[in-house]
Amino acid sequence: MKWFYIISVVVTAALIASPFWLLDSENTSNLKDRIVQYNIYSSKVNSIDAVTCGDTTSAAIQGNFYEGLYTYHYLKRPPEVIPELADGMPEISADGMTYTIKIKKGVQYFRNPCFGVETGKDGKPQTDENGKIVYKTRAVEAEDFVLTFKRVADQHISTRLSLAFVKDKLLGLTDYRSRTRNYASGDFSRYEKEDLPGVVALDDHTLQFRLAKPFPQLLYVLAMQSYAPTPKEVISYHLATKDDGQGGRKPIPMKERSPEILNPEEVVGTGAFMLTEWVKGSKITVERHPEYRDVYYPSEGAPGDREMGLLKDAGKKLPFTDVRQLICVTEPNPQWMLFEKKQRDYALIPPQVFETVVSPSSDLMDKYRKQGITLRKYPYPAIYWIAFNLEDKVVGTSKTLRQGLYLSFDVEEYIKSVWNGRGKRGLNIIPSTFRGHKEAGRGPYAHYDIEAAKKKIAQAKKELVAAGVIGPGEDIPTITLDLGGRDETVRRIAQFIKGEFRKVGVRVKIELNDWPTLLGKINNKRFQACTLGWHADYPDAENFLQNFYSPNIDLNTNYVNYVNKEFDRLFEESSKYPDVEKRVPLYAKMAQMIAEDVPVMLLLEPVTYVLLRPWTHNFKYHPIAYGLGKYTRVDVEMRVKAGGRR
Repeated sequence: MKWFYIISVVVTAALIASPFWLLDSENTSNLKDRIVQYNIYSSKVNSIDAVTCGDTTSAAIQGNFYEGLYTYHYLKRPPEVIPELADGMPEISADGMTYTIKIKKGVQYFRNPCFGVETGKDGKPQTDENGKIVYKTRAVEAEDFVLTFKRVADQHISTRLSLAFVKDKLLGLTDYRSRTRNYASGDFSRYEKEDLPGVVALDDHTLQFRLAKPFPQLLYVLAMQSYAPTPKEVISYHLATKDDGQGGRKPIPMKERSPEILNPEEVVGTGAFMLTEWVKGSKITVERHPEYRDVYYPSEGAPGDREMGLLKDAGKKLPFTDVRQLICVTEPNPQWMLFEKKQRDYALIPPQVFETVVSPSSDLMDKYRKQGITLRKYPYPAIYWIAFNLEDKVVGTSKTLRQGLYLSFDVEEYIKSVWNGRGKRGLNIIPSTFRGHKEAGRGPYAHYDIEAAKKKIAQAKKELVAAGVIGPGEDIPTITLDLGGRDETVRRIAQFIKGEFRKVGVRVKIELNDWPTLLGKINNKRFQACTLGWHADYPDAENFLQNFYSPNIDLNTNYVNYVNKEFDRLFEESSKYPDVEKRVPLYAKMAQMIAEDVPVMLLLEPVTYVLLRPWTHNFKYHPIAYGLGKYTRVDVEMRVKAGGRR
């Protein structure tokens, strides 16, 4: 054990030192006289391609450079959808089946080699003040959105999440997806040859969506950056050709082509920031888009925003920052030390130090208040849970087993001891801030009752014997629980769960995974139980309920493999009603079915605690939207005087 302890100390010391080594090794000469925001990201970025984005880390990074037709007002609560690349709200047909949207004129993509080279009157390439070639750009057109939806539907691209929201909603999308199978992965001619009748460019600045069935949540979906426009030049230049070593391009053999955007130079968006550096697993830098259109800080917000100083920059042009520099730090302690040493502008609070930062009355300790640090608390529209694979012969065979495990789990103590009280118990599958939660009520097993749990486990053994899973008198087999991450917090979660299930005689084997490995297990149905959850993509209960709609099993959003015909019927019926008041009773019934069947064991709805350095202004956490760094302003001179970074 002594040798293990020594290794652990060395590894921990290396982890703590690594972000500071990275900071010290940076060449910051190019940042002189520029306004820079400094922060971290805590897990690997899985995607820089809008259509393949399926996790919150990737979405947060992509929000810097990709934009959708719509977004959310930065300050107003509850969340309000507003136009982004769309020129106004959609015109919706009387039957709700057709959405016609005007596109803003003159919105420029990032300058990129795929558009060609700017030339002077002499025909020679133009260069900037640093001697670099100036590339061309062009304006966004309606056809760019059509291409995006064709890529979402492409059989050769892994678009599970973006596909799940529209697969059976847009006219002809399923047929289009089937036809893409007839092409090789690298044969991009399919985008020109195959039509998608559900998304049509009526002219350069008019886009029309035609639905196969009613979908009242379409506007929310169009506010996701996963459906950002894709210029065809990215496909023909970056994905179909490569540098020939002589200053030109040559075709990439079709078998060697990737249909996905994988490299920074292939990212051609319209956002406030351009991706200029991505060292995988280490560092990301985004820089101001010099030709970003005129976008201004909002002049109105939610009650209390003015008093908090959130409207001082009303009407000013965005973004306020020249560079956003993010380093990858996966361990909570190093993340916190960066904030303590004024190397970050804002931060979350790790559980290990929470009680030294926040008082029992949930106020900031004097030590931090005296530094001008402020504490903000925001409800987080997410539910964390333990998910069960219902195709597993043990946890999937016995509903009573899942009910017993739920009753055995002291969620309130879990929130208190593991999460420092930062959350509240999840009572049903709909977040408490969404319509339908109150109507669904508390689930029948959403309480701690150890005696009732033991009775359920005894009954579950009989069910498993009857199903031939175990023999008479045998214990319930050990359950393997997969978790994402290997840091101290994840290990505490694992040990707490193990202890709770031990109370009713159920053994647990813990497997810790990095995030991509866990996703791989889930997508390939190679898990028995896992800790996961869902963060709202849009403010409607349907976004949570679609995780249990059986046709979504193939898309892996219903990764627990839940099948309930009555649930499916109600889910499909709810989509017929544009009026949320008519959908709410159906949402409540579906939530009650999930509460009874326990495909997931609800743990908590988290509350986010954010610490802001005094030089950080305009920060307001948004429950849904990403890509909001353009609104935040930092006072660099104040930061430097306080001992922070320039």
